Formats: sequence, structure tokens, C-alpha cells
Amino acid sequence: RLTMIKLLYTIEVEPYDYTENEYKSPRTSKIETPEAWAGFWYECISDSNLQNLKPIETGSYFVEISKIGDAELKIILQNQLKEIDLSDFEEYLVQLCGGVVIIDTDTDKVIIEPSCCGDMSDIKNWESIEFSELNKWNHLWIGHPWVFYKKTEEHISFSDYTDYNLEEFKNISEIYRFPEQELISQIKEIRKNHDNFDTRIKRNLIEMGIDNAEGIAKLMTGND
Repeated sequence: RLTMIKLLYTIEVEPYDYTENEYKSPRTSKIETPEAWAGFWYECISDSNLQNLKPIETGSYFVEISKIGDAELKIILQNQLKEIDLSDFEEYLVQLCGGVVIIDTDTDKVIIEPSCCGDMSDIKNWESIEFSELNKWNHLWIGHPWVFYKKTEEHISFSDYTDYNLEEFKNISEIYRFPEQELISQIKEIRKNHDNFDTRIKRNLIEMGIDNAEGIAKLMTGND
């Protein structure tokens, strides 16, 4: 079916990065007990005064960047920089984990989200969809596992998550089909949000008294 969608731009807030206490995570999966995982996440991040953050869905670690206040952003930035030699930040600093999330607007459920090692620089991969060949499956890096996509004249089809490379597939199954113009239009809005976030990071770093604020912000967001 044709899925109507909403795109969010997120960063990942890992619970153990924001606590020095050894809270026990739930023994069940996030699918089984999302409320328990949400409680664990809030317990950890509250130690760093991040309890006002709200995940994109119960049990998730992803937070929409537009919902992060400056007070919380400063805490996140301080955490990211705490073990970095800022005199050589280009050598040691990495992009913020996170990226594009796709929500099914009929169900309000997440259907595609960043995977392990996905980061904010992956917006460039999403932007390449607009210029891809018609009727050809392409690899979309969002971390691992990743997905494949195929553009037609009206739709963008997506596969399920996979760890296989394109050449290992003979028949790729379409799992989702999105309106092409709607997806591309929202990706362009995500780019605006991305660039605004870059500017916000720079401003907050300056307020924190951090040198090289512009370069650090661009590296963190993958705009370097």
C-alpha cells in the first residue's frame, strides 16, 4: 500500500552516557516492554538533568532535534566534548548519532530509523534519492543494518532492513511505498532543520565559551 509519512530529524541519547550509576536495564526486549525501557532511559538521563527530553516513541532513545531546548543541548554538547582534546577536535570528534526517522502517519509508528553507527551526516544519503536512476534498487546507508530504495516516476519503494549488499540479492522485496514528491519535499525540510541545528550548536558552544565553535558544530552535524 502507499504509506503516508512524516519525517523527523533526531539525535540518539544513549542512557549510560548520562549517568555514572549502574542502573539495570530491563531483561526483556524493547518490543515486549517499551514502558520498562522508557523508565530505564529516564532514570539514567535524569542524572544529567535531561528528564525533560521526550523520545519519538516509548522505549526509543531517539529525540527530535526541534524538541531539544538550549539547556538540554548544552548538557548534550558538554557530554560529547568531555573527553575530547579540543585543540585537535578534527582528529577525535565524531558526528552526533541519529538521523532521519520515518513515521507512518496512519499509525504514528516508526517504520524506518537510524541503525548502529548511523549519524547526522547521513542526510546526504537521503538527499541522493532525488537524483537516483528510475527503477533501480540503491543502497541507503542509515547505519547497519541498512535498507534499499528504488525510485519510480511517482513512488519511492523501500526494502526491509538488511546486512546484505546489493549484489547478493536477486529479488528485493518492497516493504514500503511512499509518494515520491512528498518524501523528497520532506527531505528538503529536514535539510533546513539540519542546518538550523548546526547554527544552534554553534551558538550554544559560543555561549559555553568553547573555541572553534563553528568547526565543531559543522563536524558534529556532518556539515564539515
